[in-house]
Amino acid sequence: MKKAELLREALVASNTWCKANPEQFTVWVEKGHIEIMATGESSFMYIYPIQVLAMDFPGQVDDLMLPLLAWVWENQPDLLLNPEENQRIEFDADIISDDSADILLKVPVWERVIVTAGENGKPMAQHLAEDKPRLGGGDWQVVFDPESGEMQP
Repeated sequence: MKKAELLREALVASNTWCKANPEQFTVWVEKGHIEIMATGESSFMYIYPIQVLAMDFPGQVDDLMLPLLAWVWENQPDLLLNPEENQRIEFDADIISDDSADILLKVPVWERVIVTAGENGKPMAQHLAEDKPRLGGGDWQVVFDPESGEMQP
């Protein structure tokens, strides 16, 4: 499950608080499952929610949500382009004080995996990147740079 690691890396890279407070920032997966693909090839999908918890976070929820949405654009763009799907990106906030909150983000993801036989005959898994939208991403493509996944100035 590579997307959980990638999301953690993206949030740490884009938010100085996450980088400076690793003991208060955690990413985990809970209750995932697999789905075997009926495509004629040996493939399956991991389907799971990524959960991100920032404890005693002193910033605004936007400070986490904007880098999260940039990551979603690169790694799970269908969540932004489908109104029924984007409602599945969830958050909870427990207000600790006037200056901080515990913030929990939940993002449903899936990873496509192709299984092939390696040189020694042992099965090997190859995780595939998500397809980019064929018709363009509209406003999201204007906001997020598709090359870097970062906000445009």
